[in-house]
Formats: sequence, C-alpha cells, structure tokens
Amino acid sequence: MKLRATETASRGKHVAGHIQFEVGETDIGTPVAVDANGVASTTTTFSAVGKEALEAEFTPTNAGYASSTGKFSLVVRPVGPSVAGIETISVTVPRTGSFTVTIDPGPAQLTPSESTARGTLPDVTVTDTRNYFPGWSLSGQAGTFKDTSSGQSVSGKHLGWVPTVVGSLHGGANLGRAVEPAPPGLSAPATLAFAVAGCGFGTNVLGAKLTLDIPETESGRYAGTVTITYVESQPASTGDDRAACSGPTGGDR
Repeated sequence: MKLRATETASRGKHVAGHIQFEVGETDIGTPVAVDANGVASTTTTFSAVGKEALEAEFTPTNAGYASSTGKFSLVVRPVGPSVAGIETISVTVPRTGSFTVTIDPGPAQLTPSESTARGTLPDVTVTDTRNYFPGWSLSGQAGTFKDTSSGQSVSGKHLGWVPTVVGSLHGGANLGRAVEPAPPGLSAPATLAFAVAGCGFGTNVLGAKLTLDIPETESGRYAGTVTITYVESQPASTGDDRAACSGPTGGDR
C-alpha cells in the first residue's frame, strides 16, 4: 500500500525536511524527504487484517520551524480483487517562537565640547524566534531636556542620532536613517532599525551615536529621555522574502 503525507507551514508555504512514517509506533522504512510541494510517500504491506494506527512525523531542516505529527487510522481488509489507492496525510506546522526587546540600563551621558554634546545610546537587543516571520520595527523619540535647578529646558528637536549595530545585522534586518541634530531632530519619531515581513529572524544588538546641538541657554545639568517603541510587524517586501533575508547586512559601530 502506498502512503503519502503533505506538510504545510504558515502562509501556505512548504519547508524542507523529512517525514518518518510509522505504524503502531514502529518506523516504516527510513525518513523520506519532502519534495517542493511538501509531499513525501512510501509503500508498505500489512501482515494481518484489522485496524492500524499510522503516524507521519515531520522534522524540518530549518531550525526556525517546529516538528509536527499527523495521525490517522486505517482498516486492513482481507486480500480480494486488486485495488489501488493512495492515502493522504496532512501535517500542519504550528506557529512557535517569541519577540523580545531589552534595553541596557542607562543613563546615557553626553559629553559637551563647545556647542555640541555627544554620547552613545545604551544597547537595545531585539530577538525574534517566530517561525512565521511577520517582521518588526523599532523607533525612538526624544522628550525635552530640563534643568531642575533653573527650570530651563532644551527641546528634543536639537538631538540627533546615527543608528548602529554591535557586530553585524542578522536575518535581513536594516538600520534606520541618520537624524541630524536640528529641527525636528528626534522630537519626531525616527526608525532605529526594522525588518520587513519574511525577515528579522535571530538576535540583533542595536545602538546609536547621539549628538545634541546645544542652543543658547543657561548653564546647568539637563536631563531628558528617549523613548524606544517597537512594533511586531512590518509590510512585506517584494519578491522572495526569505531568499532576500539569507545573510547578514549592515555595519558595525
């Protein structure tokens, strides 16, 4: 008898891997590689009539996908006139993984030199292990810098940044554009890094070089905040998304 199983991942895609057919928890031959349509098949015979419990266990080649098992029952009947047929087994790979963002504790100290102050944003670590690859985006926005002693303030529009990465970018992630320390600066939300749908899998450690253009103001110790906001999905890019995300991009800091 011929047995056939089909695996289907999220968004109707088929991923590479092998399917092990089993009867009563006993392997039927060796694992069979799925073809481009996610199909694997094998043939076997049964020595006795009756109900048999069959399984098809799918093991993906890519560690970003989870294993899955399909089960069904088959009634073996006495030998009679020759009958040919195909049994279809469907396997659905479930969604797995998570998306996390962690920010190293601050504060970020800006060092002044004449009318400019410079510093570094604490590391922002993004980890995406979701096997359905929805993409993600991180942005930053500066508030007002205030001196609590004098009550004077400096607008976040005078703060700019150049996004950076520790090591290399992974999973097709991209850095955002540099923002000049001039209006509107970081008083408006600016992208630190992003990955379009189909990309972004893995861990990226991000940062930014900060520059504050100090306006004419009273001397003092000014403090403010930069709020990091993340969104767990991004629009899809054109073409083969996963192929476009096969290697690291971006630069070091």
